[in-house]
Amino acid sequence: MGMKGKSQIFDFFVRHISVTLLSICIMGFFAVIAMMASTLDPLKRAVENFSFTDIYYNILMESTEPDTSRVITIVDMTKITNRSDMAQLLQDIETHNPKVVGLDVCFDNEGEDFEGNDRLIQVAEEHKNIIFSQKMLDWKNDSIGWTTCIHSFFHEITDLTEGTTNMPRSSLYDSMKRKAPLSECYLGKRYPSFIAQVVNHFAEQDVIKGRTEEVNINFNPTVFRVLKPEEVASHPEIIENQIVLVGAMYEDADTHWTPIGKIAGVELLAYAVQSVLFSNEVRELPTWLLTIFSLLIIFVVQVLQHLYLTGMAKSPSIFVKYIIGSSYFMSIFTFLFTSLLLGLCFLVFKKYNLSINLTWAATAITFLGTSRYMYTAISDYFTAWKEKRKSRKA
Repeated sequence: MGMKGKSQIFDFFVRHISVTLLSICIMGFFAVIAMMASTLDPLKRAVENFSFTDIYYNILMESTEPDTSRVITIVDMTKITNRSDMAQLLQDIETHNPKVVGLDVCFDNEGEDFEGNDRLIQVAEEHKNIIFSQKMLDWKNDSIGWTTCIHSFFHEITDLTEGTTNMPRSSLYDSMKRKAPLSECYLGKRYPSFIAQVVNHFAEQDVIKGRTEEVNINFNPTVFRVLKPEEVASHPEIIENQIVLVGAMYEDADTHWTPIGKIAGVELLAYAVQSVLFSNEVRELPTWLLTIFSLLIIFVVQVLQHLYLTGMAKSPSIFVKYIIGSSYFMSIFTFLFTSLLLGLCFLVFKKYNLSINLTWAATAITFLGTSRYMYTAISDYFTAWKEKRKSRKA
């Protein structure tokens, strides 16, 4: 290859890399404005709380039939009003030999139902496969963690297995639940979460293996079989050797927004348990790899747009040259290409539970047209500056 050919290749890459970087700079400029301007605060929150997994789950919900869980059964305790009935419900469940029972309620005070208290304590002492919930409050910092822990009132008089039921959210203003903790820090010490305790007891081994991080819940649409208290006696087949989660399915105070809509807290726990148990929690690309992947996408789209515009401009057809070769049609083809890319990322997500966030790449692509004009303006400026300088020297 001659020097001219190498120079053309060099100029080709310089041009398109420059346009790519300019589009990112423009995107970054508007991002900084959005973060600093109080009037754009709602937009900032929307962008911060958005995840591409939301799109993937929406596609899954519309295109596939939900699976039915063969491991987890939920017993609805919405209508349970006293502790005696709760103790009886737990006893009825235990009659059918569940592998583990997760109780999504914390009996934080003794109250006045002394008979119910005694029956609860008796059930807790008799059955060691029950995981009781505990709640952490009053966060201090990363090293100290939570400073208040709410236990069941009888945790000091009988040997209980407890797990924290705290479910994090992305930010102060975000109510969307996407993650599940494997442990929580309380006064500088780590305690296993409710989810980790249920999974380990069901597997009869340490599945968590010392992991303490928050995992991304896999919300692949699932139907969890739900029993009313009066139905427990007649359905031993979906309780025996199962994970049975006991919680309120229809209590407004314990419902949470998720990528698949608003669901009960006990159902949220079921999705989290299922994700950890089957090791199919949603993974994300490392930041450095996502950055490279996003830059590559923007660069490829820029090259394709350039080739499209220059190719159409050379067409002998006036219609193709001025109509098909317009920015309008180029934007349509860019949208189709981006949609195809999104489809491929969805297939990767569906098969490997790997989420590829294209938010910033897609945003930067919208600024490529402006970036090309800016690159041309900068290039023309330097050309004119050099010519003016030469003329002065002459």
